[in-house]
Amino acid sequence: MIALFRILLLNGFVLLGALTAGALAAQSEATRPDLGEENIQDASEDLRDILKEQAELRRDLKMLNQHVDHLKRRLESLDQISEAQQQLDRLRKQLDRAESTGNEADSRELESKLEPFERRFDQMRESMEIDTEFHDRITEVRELKERLDALPKTETATRSSRHLTIAIDNLRKLQKIRADLRKLGPTSEDRHDQLEQAADELQEQIDFDSELTELGFRFIEAVEDDQDEELEKLTDEIRDILDEMEGQPQARMTIPPSASNSNGQRTAENESVASGGQKSVLESGQYYIRQSWSQETDYPRPYLVNVPKGKQGQKFPVFIFLHGNGGNAKEVMPILLRNRRKMASQYIMVFAQGYQESWNIVSERSKADDKGFIEAIVLKLASYNNVQKDHFSIMGVSNGAALVNQLLIESKLPNIRSYISGVSPLNVWQYDGEYFKSKGSGNDYRKPTKPMTGKRLMNISGTNDELVPYEGGISNHIPAKDRKLGFVAAEESTYLWARQMGDTGEKLTEPSRTEGQLEVFSYLGGDVIHYKVVGAGHGATHEVSEDILLNFLQGGEEVVEK
Repeated sequence: MIALFRILLLNGFVLLGALTAGALAAQSEATRPDLGEENIQDASEDLRDILKEQAELRRDLKMLNQHVDHLKRRLESLDQISEAQQQLDRLRKQLDRAESTGNEADSRELESKLEPFERRFDQMRESMEIDTEFHDRITEVRELKERLDALPKTETATRSSRHLTIAIDNLRKLQKIRADLRKLGPTSEDRHDQLEQAADELQEQIDFDSELTELGFRFIEAVEDDQDEELEKLTDEIRDILDEMEGQPQARMTIPPSASNSNGQRTAENESVASGGQKSVLESGQYYIRQSWSQETDYPRPYLVNVPKGKQGQKFPVFIFLHGNGGNAKEVMPILLRNRRKMASQYIMVFAQGYQESWNIVSERSKADDKGFIEAIVLKLASYNNVQKDHFSIMGVSNGAALVNQLLIESKLPNIRSYISGVSPLNVWQYDGEYFKSKGSGNDYRKPTKPMTGKRLMNISGTNDELVPYEGGISNHIPAKDRKLGFVAAEESTYLWARQMGDTGEKLTEPSRTEGQLEVFSYLGGDVIHYKVVGAGHGATHEVSEDILLNFLQGGEEVVEK
């Protein structure tokens, strides 16, 4: 009972801390004096000290909110460990009783249970401590980035901040790899070796990142204390390490042999240019689109490309994949290439990376111009000699599918022929019951918009999706400004698109075709089509086969595998 009270009390403190931090941060912003930059420069030394302390407190409050989230996760882990410890104590007491009574059979059975249970318990403790270590390191780097962003804009501060974003991403990747390694069984030696190699490569980069972090904190101290000589020295050191980091070759990606190009080469950001200024053939590799927005300046946004083998002079259509919220293009790419080998042999496969692993729709972490990012990829790839410039298709899953819907609403590029939205029909911001809406710079969705016609759309949704309700309505989990995100029903959403693309018939109330758990609602000869996956949840996209996807992309009749 006492233990339960302590847990409830700690939960109360965590919640109180989160509410207090949020309230104080809001109050601080509301009462912040409106001082122009010129007035701040002319301010007295006392006022500058006050402003400096205000900035430090705001950072502290923001870090406190992030720390509260970590404490919640740690508390959940401790709850699980506490339960495991109680079970472990019971097993040990049973073993002691069996040994004291001389019951050898029970003793052997309990010992066989105890050893793996102790290993599991130790793994749980180790896992929690490793997660805490990664949290502390990510928090440290994030704090440094925020403090650098608050400094007057200089080349050194801007470049360092940009690389710290990559450093945070590297730490998260290594954290995931370490977690995957802990889950592997004794028969997964090959997979274990692959993960260990990936972890070693990441660790080398993280060691580089740690050096930059140390120099970064010293750089901030020198700026704040007006140590001009130390600042000049640190600027040179940071510039040298940034030059060295940027000069490192791109890490090679693990791609199945059947999906690689003929020579297996990977290219970096710089592209070969043929005579006369025309771009030559597109090759597999990592490329970038540079963008600036409220969170970043001149930021290199990555996308990964896999070009299939082909005859000289052959042109390929392009398939762009958009991951879900929290997804990672580098992790999705080898999985999709392995599971969609037919597509990878016929299409240039492109995997775009969302900023902070999200796409900016309503209230995501990213505030980037994702429409501009994807359109820039399309226009850039369309200029290559081995690309069919008028045959682009875009598929997104979950948060990525929401961006697919927004592109279909807003984009005027003629290059994009087909769209596939997985487990995310239109949301109520994108369609308000009467009009399709443009997102706008502030995600306010105020402007009615008429999407282009002549486009093809496939939607895939599961009837048991707990994240995005199939019948429409409010999601229990996805935030949208000061509430939860609402969705149009999946069948209604598909009909709205069919009507926009020229269908004049009534909305289908029964499927055009049924096979197993798939119910197909087809409009305009299959150009607008909905796959209702009966009984599936938020992973419903996986239930639609590669042949079905290929038939849609190639403009054929819908196919359902028997």
